[in-house]
Amino acid sequence: MVKKIGFIALIFLLPAALIAQNSESATGGEARMTAGVEFSSFNPDWGCVNINPFGCSDELYGPTAVFDFDMHQKYGVEAEARWLHWHGSDGQVESNYLAGPRYRMFRYHRLNGWFKLGLGGGWITTPDYPAAGSLKGSYFVYAPGGTFNYRLNREIMIRADYEYQIWPSFAGPPTYNSTSGTVVQNNSGLTPNGISVGIVYRLLSQ
Repeated sequence: MVKKIGFIALIFLLPAALIAQNSESATGGEARMTAGVEFSSFNPDWGCVNINPFGCSDELYGPTAVFDFDMHQKYGVEAEARWLHWHGSDGQVESNYLAGPRYRMFRYHRLNGWFKLGLGGGWITTPDYPAAGSLKGSYFVYAPGGTFNYRLNREIMIRADYEYQIWPSFAGPPTYNSTSGTVVQNNSGLTPNGISVGIVYRLLSQ
């Protein structure tokens, strides 16, 4: 719990620190801040036979909070907190708290496309925890992704997001292969991925 609080504080204080360091941009009309909420659907990777974001029968669902601070029209930072606590098999849940740079790839009328790279922490509780062969823990995560924003008016935008998470240090409990009679080490990392849709509100704009 202490680690989670620390990550959340870091994520949401980082953009504030950047605002303080870029006061000239803010007063010059370059800065823009948005905040919003999304609904996320993710393939948790654990227990799924493929990596398709819709290819798992036990996809995880949950809310996401997002905060963007753009120092310029083309680049900025994004912070997000995601709680995938619904629909998991036998109590499985995942949460992540990420922050990192983003860059606008294109703009077409009211539609904007952004590339982002989030860095932070991921938490997982596997099915049937604390039964044998299950686990609960936190791991470093980096996550490239893309975001599309469609502007409804000056203040409100519809947002769609795809994110591919990489948990490089994740190692699951060993399993026994009854066919070969060997113990299989599950230490190849974890790669959850999925989509989010929601709405964001512009707090500050040029």
